Amino acid sequence: MRSTITLIIACSLLSLIPLEAQSTEPPKPQKVKPIPTATKPKPPVKKEQEPDLDFSGTGRPGQQTAGESRGACVNNLQPIRAIIPVSNSGTTVSSHPRFWVYFPEGESNITAVEFAIQDEGRKDVWRSKKAIGVAFQSSNKHPVSYQSFNLPTTEKPLHIGQWYRWYVKVYCEDQVASQQYVQGWVKRVPLNPNLDLELQAQSPHQHHLIYGDHHLWYDATDQLLSSLKSNPTSLALENDWQNLLRAKGVELERLPSLGGGKVSQKSLLKD
Repeated sequence: MRSTITLIIACSLLSLIPLEAQSTEPPKPQKVKPIPTATKPKPPVKKEQEPDLDFSGTGRPGQQTAGESRGACVNNLQPIRAIIPVSNSGTTVSSHPRFWVYFPEGESNITAVEFAIQDEGRKDVWRSKKAIGVAFQSSNKHPVSYQSFNLPTTEKPLHIGQWYRWYVKVYCEDQVASQQYVQGWVKRVPLNPNLDLELQAQSPHQHHLIYGDHHLWYDATDQLLSSLKSNPTSLALENDWQNLLRAKGVELERLPSLGGGKVSQKSLLKD
């Protein structure tokens, strides 16, 4: 009887012990979740700098000015200057490109100007000689600053992939040809799709920048100088002009402004 009562009491006490205490197996370790830490911001991705304008290269043989003069030009003629890189050459996508030349302001000895384009065999593609007033379509007898010369659209276009020589020669008061002239080389290249899309996406006022990025010298200078002729007080265009003159392989920094910038028109080139 006593053993029965003892057994009942033991069973009652056993039922009060928690189940975890009854188990002989050790408890399974719980996975501790890591405390989230503030993520470090990623360093900003450095944008690649826009490539500098570069018109350097081997180019073709050319000549900016000849040394001697004769007739009324002797020791009296200030040098004209072709707007062209030191390689004396450049490319264009235009079928009838335009070329620019700087004439010293107020030069009184020049009476006529001859412009010609020739193929590599020196065969004329176009030649024209005009008096100053007619050549520059101005009532002013003497040339001032920057003037352009182009292959007329009525003539056959330049062939893609071929080099052409162009030159501008001046004549003096006695109609004797001066020994001073400027010349350069031009090569027409195809208009690639990427360039075409860029031109369509941007305002025409920005086209000179696009041409410059694609190393198309004659197109860049023609667009920019044409814009400056129409907007001579534009500081933005003047800044682009100065950047173009300082571009690698150009070396035309000493050319004067067209009137809207800080560079004086009187700072004539002295080589």
